[in-house]
Amino acid sequence: MKKEELILLEKETLVEIILKLMERVTKLEAQICQNSSNSSKPPSSDWKPAKMPRPQNSMSQGGQPGHKGNFMKIEREADETIEINPIVCQKCGMELPKPTTVAVETREKIDVEIRTKVTKYEQYEVICPCCGKKNREEFPSDVKSHISYGEGVQSIGVLLTNHANVSYGKTAEIMNDVFEVPILNMPKIPAIQRIAGIFEHIQVSTGTLVNHVGEFAEKSEPVLDEISENVKQGEIGHFDETSVRVKGKNHWLHTAGNSAATYNTVHAKRGQDGTDANGVLKNFTGVAVHDCWSPYFKYENARHALCNAHLLRELQGVIDNTKQKWAEQMQQLLGEMKKTVDDFKEAGETELPDLMLKLFDDEYERIIKVGEAENPRDTSKRKQSKPRNLLDRFSQYRTEINRFTADFAVPFTNNQAERDIRNAKVKMKVSGGFRSDDGAANFGKVSSVIATAKKQGLSAFKTVSGIFSGSLKSVFVKPLTSD
Repeated sequence: MKKEELILLEKETLVEIILKLMERVTKLEAQICQNSSNSSKPPSSDWKPAKMPRPQNSMSQGGQPGHKGNFMKIEREADETIEINPIVCQKCGMELPKPTTVAVETREKIDVEIRTKVTKYEQYEVICPCCGKKNREEFPSDVKSHISYGEGVQSIGVLLTNHANVSYGKTAEIMNDVFEVPILNMPKIPAIQRIAGIFEHIQVSTGTLVNHVGEFAEKSEPVLDEISENVKQGEIGHFDETSVRVKGKNHWLHTAGNSAATYNTVHAKRGQDGTDANGVLKNFTGVAVHDCWSPYFKYENARHALCNAHLLRELQGVIDNTKQKWAEQMQQLLGEMKKTVDDFKEAGETELPDLMLKLFDDEYERIIKVGEAENPRDTSKRKQSKPRNLLDRFSQYRTEINRFTADFAVPFTNNQAERDIRNAKVKMKVSGGFRSDDGAANFGKVSSVIATAKKQGLSAFKTVSGIFSGSLKSVFVKPLTSD
């Protein structure tokens, strides 16, 4: 609209236009001011200023005089010991006798030797002298073709692609460099070329790696059932979901876990369908900790607790954009409640006194009333403001927000689930997505097994190779845990 047209408008029309523009400017300013400290945006999206150089001082770099240093210590015996003996005197050149005292200083070097082991299986046929039947023994179950890979090679491929998140192409390149096996250079004669084709498969290809991951996912099913059961029987469960790309479309990785186990699945839907497919929450009767995603509340068999880290960030967003007092006071109250619970836990207590719980509840109610005064409900609008929506959430889910004060087993945040889905986000940054539904599903299975093994203090490599070989039946060091 041009200036001449605005001059001709009535005063009430101008005021209405100005108010709408002011409302739009406020919303845009709130969006611009969002960052990882006051919203759900990831830290990677924050603008980071250039680092200032460290201030110079008179102290030199490294450990200072009098500092008691720390160093690594190897608990096992050395495989080889090399004595470093002086041969001649450094001053006069006289030949020195062999030392008879103990070493004055010891240093150790750690290295690894990678050696490719090729095992040949020769099958023989024996004719029974009694009945004339030709007899052969079967090859081992893991020797399926003329050229097969052992669990060591398979495990490294699974770990690199689905745990370290190295691309399949780069993993194949690395493994072929490390496990170098010579390829036969056969003459170009058809009959011999057919034989040579057998040996071409010695080199690891991306297709081979995909097959190994699929085989591991299939063999790990009994372990995955055990992991899922562990989370179902726990008193505390952490639930979350994060987007992943599958065949160019948005899918969701659903995680359910506790301090002992992680169970991940991938589904096309984010809501109840995806959560049902994961299978844990619909059979869970403990306390489900999550970020207030509405489909979680449909599972009424569980009690619910909200992640206060998310709420603190959203309160900070209200403070930054509107300066409302209730948000600042609620932020302070949550901090005080957490500190009080932490102090009581440290003192060996298992609950807060009823009087203290009532004081917290009364203060919570007072802050809600302050928020009501600062955010009167506008019945003429379908959508309320962000501060009003956040206030309604604090009012509606008071029990779930404060559950950590009534039950010391309930954590203040849902950080456990955030850590459990972190590897999936790294995978997306590296590869951009999965090319097939099977690839996405197998990633969920592999990440579940390895994350659980790490929580149990087990070696990821030994866990994966144990499942490949069939020697590992469980990833749990202890029986099913409550949390």
